[in-house]
Amino acid sequence: MKNFPFKILFLCIFFPPVLYIFTLNGLEIYLQKKTEERVSAIIIKNDNELYEGRYAVRDEINRNISGYLIEKAFLYRLGINTDIKVKTKGNRVLYPAQLNGDKNEYQHNGSDEIVNYMDVAAENYSILNDGLEILTEVRIRNNSWLSNSILVFFIALALLVLRFFILKSLKYNEEREQEQTSTIIKLSERLSSYENELSNIKEKEKGYSESIGELNREKANLSSDIDGLLEEMERLESGLKTQKELRETRESEIDTLKKEIEEIKLKSEKPKKKSRKQEIIDKRFRVLYKNLTFTEKAIEGFVELSDELQLKAEEVIHRINEDDSDINIRRKVFSKGGKINVLEVDFAYSGRIYYQKETKAKSNIIAIGTKATQTQDLGYLEREYT
Repeated sequence: MKNFPFKILFLCIFFPPVLYIFTLNGLEIYLQKKTEERVSAIIIKNDNELYEGRYAVRDEINRNISGYLIEKAFLYRLGINTDIKVKTKGNRVLYPAQLNGDKNEYQHNGSDEIVNYMDVAAENYSILNDGLEILTEVRIRNNSWLSNSILVFFIALALLVLRFFILKSLKYNEEREQEQTSTIIKLSERLSSYENELSNIKEKEKGYSESIGELNREKANLSSDIDGLLEEMERLESGLKTQKELRETRESEIDTLKKEIEEIKLKSEKPKKKSRKQEIIDKRFRVLYKNLTFTEKAIEGFVELSDELQLKAEEVIHRINEDDSDINIRRKVFSKGGKINVLEVDFAYSGRIYYQKETKAKSNIIAIGTKATQTQDLGYLEREYT
């Protein structure tokens, strides 16, 4: 497909997983920050009862955090794991309770025994006065509803972007084809008109020639009215000259139109697929000759050479790749307008290599052929490099 957006395709393949990873990390950081803020706000609700010793700080913390996690149970179903740990400055774990090996010293010892509220209140005051350390960790599970939804969203977005650019490319190609078709039709109509006009000019030219011949015969036979005949002959010869000039102009315009139509058809043709041999030669040249680039025309011309000429051609290619300062340049090829400067090197007498210096070390092999294909090769240079 012409003008296919391969760069956009690469970006649409590369970016969804990258955006997926960064989104998960960013979402985990955001949820962890919000969880820390929320836990800090609800971890202690009943300060007065704690200072009165009605129950321990650990019980208050476990009750409030457990209630919070029950409220946020739907987040776990979506794929969000929340781990919370609360400890004192002395590294005593208060939540979760199962991590604390100490039993509650303030449990009832019997039906008539009352909890020592003063001791509980004193310890609660000590813990709250020292301060609590809250550690939270939020992780989004892989292959969960939330993570899969994020990945599907980015994939769908990438497909929409790719679809947009593909449709844009198809529309552009259709417009280009319609424009080329319209141009060819217009030029063909002009060509037909010029050919008809040329046919009429040739008929008039034939009529003038016949009239001149007839007058010449009359001139030989008649002795009277010589001046009139001479004037008539002069008029006819002037008309003949005018028609010849007009014919030459129209023939030149027809040749130009034919060349223009041929160029448009060549440009609109789809490029031929490389043969297996051309692909092998192209890969081998790119590996062996790092300082050279090869056009498809050059690879195609090299493949069409005989085995002996291929060896001779590759010897010259090797020298150009290493150092072309000692190569005997046959001539410099210029376009009619002097816009291109291509160097021509021969090999095995009849072989021809056309290349162009891109930098001091880099060169571009444009065409490879023989004396028999020289006309086509020069036409290719004139057409593609002007």
